[in-house]
This record gives sequence, structure tokens and C-alpha cells, in this order.
Amino acid sequence: MAERWAEWLTQALEWIRSAGPAGSVWFLVLYVVLCILFLPGSLLTIGAGAIYGWGWGTLLVTVGSTLGSVLNFFTSRYFARNWIEKKLESRPRFRSLAHAIGLEGWPLILLSRLSPIAPHSLVSYAAGLTRIDAKAFIISSFVGFIPLSAAYAYAGALLGKVAAVQSGNAEVDALSWAVWIGGLVMTVVVSLLGIRLAAKAFRNAEAMEARQAARAEQQTSAK
Repeated sequence: MAERWAEWLTQALEWIRSAGPAGSVWFLVLYVVLCILFLPGSLLTIGAGAIYGWGWGTLLVTVGSTLGSVLNFFTSRYFARNWIEKKLESRPRFRSLAHAIGLEGWPLILLSRLSPIAPHSLVSYAAGLTRIDAKAFIISSFVGFIPLSAAYAYAGALLGKVAAVQSGNAEVDALSWAVWIGGLVMTVVVSLLGIRLAAKAFRNAEAMEARQAARAEQQTSAK
């Protein structure tokens, strides 16, 4: 299944590459669909860097991630709130996530976007069930998506450069290789830092939720 999915995305990227300027629009459409359906898009993100380069690839992935998150957010808040609550009420992790977002607000949204281990679609659906301001959600999502999008797009751009060199379509001197590899190392470091910060934020939020639940239980017992 995973191999078929990777093959399908690779074919989609090839088609997007051949579509010229219109390919950027189709890339955004495909990326938003992946976000809505909880489908993995890492290969698509790396492909954006390989096709469009680091700068434009980063922008496309960031915009696509934000659009998908906004659609999930508003779907949860206005169009399918009851259905999503019933569908996910049996998942303690989801309830904890929604409660944590309600307590921490946009800073937790921002940190969650820095981490590839945080399920971004689930975060967006959970946020829609809280009272977080929509504008704060959108801005924190967009800003938070930039580092991770840049990291994946950079890796894709580097792979594209390697492929071009191997095919004889480009030549790169030793200094350029050093700059590219150094940049890749930096993106990995930034990604790992984001993972650590996000994990710490979620642990703190869950601990706070546990303390509040214990306090409420004590108050109930006292009555």
C-alpha cells in the first residue's frame, strides 16, 4: 500500500512538473486534499523543493498546509462539529489535544506546526472544537509551518541538484556542495528543535489537564 501511494505521488509530481505554471495551482489543490483526508504528504513536500527549488517550494508547501488546516478548522467548527465530536470522543488523545489547545491557545498551535510528529490535520480539527480565535489560528499555523516546509523543500531541492549533477545537466563546485550540505544540516537541527519544543508543550498541557481533573475530582469528593 505504501509503495503504491509513493508511486502515485511520484506520478502526480511528474505531471505537475510537466504542467508548467499551472502546476503550482494543481500542487496546492493536491496538497489541500491530502491535508483534509489525513493522508501523508512528506513525499509531495520534498517534491516541491525538487521541482520548484527551495524558495518557491517552501512557499507552496506553507500555503498548501495552511489552506488545508483552515478548511479542517472551519469544517470542525461550523459544518461537522457534532459528527467530529462523536467520531473522536472515544480517542483520549484527541480529547486531551482539544483541551490543551483550549488552555494554551495559539502558542500551542504554533509549536505543533513545528513538529512533524504532531498530526497536523488532527490538530486543526481539534482546534475547531475550541474557542480559539480563527485569525490567531490561521496566523500561527502559517508562521509555524514555515520552518518545517523549508526543511523538506530544502531536502528536495538538494536531491534535485544531485539528480541534475548525476545526469550531467549541472555542475557544482566543492564550495557549493559544502554550502548545500551545511544548509541541510541546519534544517535537520531546526526540525529536531521544533520536535522537542512541541513535545514539551504537549506534555506541559497534558500535565495541566491532569492537575485540573484531579482538582475537580477532589472538589467533587469534598461535596
